[in-house]
Amino acid sequence: MAALRNLAIGALRLAGADNIAQAIRHLSRDATRTLVVLGLT
Repeated sequence: MAALRNLAIGALRLAGADNIAQAIRHLSRDATRTLVVLGLT
């Protein structure tokens, strides 16, 4: 679980997120936003 969490934090940092908690809240509102950050769309 820690590896997945670190992977998610790393992806957010690469996407330019300064505040991880705020970025997670923003992405959790819409599932497609997460796909965009991961480059899957």
